[in-house]
Amino acid sequence: MNEYDKQYLHYDTEKWALDYFNSDNGGYLVIDRERITQGNVNKQERGKYEKEYSMCRTLAQNGYKVEYLKEIEGKYDIRLNGIPADLKKTKSHNHIVDYAKKAIRKQGADIVVFEFEKETKRIQEELDKLKRDRIKVYYYFIVDKSKIHVL
Repeated sequence: MNEYDKQYLHYDTEKWALDYFNSDNGGYLVIDRERITQGNVNKQERGKYEKEYSMCRTLAQNGYKVEYLKEIEGKYDIRLNGIPADLKKTKSHNHIVDYAKKAIRKQGADIVVFEFEKETKRIQEELDKLKRDRIKVYYYFIVDKSKIHVL
C-alpha cells in the first residue's frame, strides 16, 4: 500500500472529493461534495466558494490537512488538522477582532485563519489584540502564501 492509499483510505469518496495531496509535506485538501454543489448555486455563492477554496488550497500546499466542509449557516468552514476552523479574508485591519471573536464564540471554531492583502502596522496591532485574548490564529499575506504565521 502506498502513502497516498494510507492517507485517504478513511475518506468516503462518495462524500469527499480529493482535491490536493502533497506527499512531501503531508498536506491535503478534501472537499465535501455537497459544498461543491452549494458553491455552484449562483454567482455570489461561487465567489464565496472560490475565496474559501483558495485559502484551503494555500493551507494544504503548506502541509496542513484540510477538510472543506459543507456550508451550514453560522458554523465554521473547515477542519484544519482535525480542528474546527473558520476562514476570513480581509483587505484591512477593520473588524479583525470582531471577525475572530464571532468565529470562536458563535460559529464553533477553535482556530481562525486570515488571509490579508498586505502587512500593515494596524493589522499587526489587531493580531496582537487577538494574541492577548488567547484566540488561536493562523494568517498569511497574499504576497507570500508560502509562510503561514501562527499566533
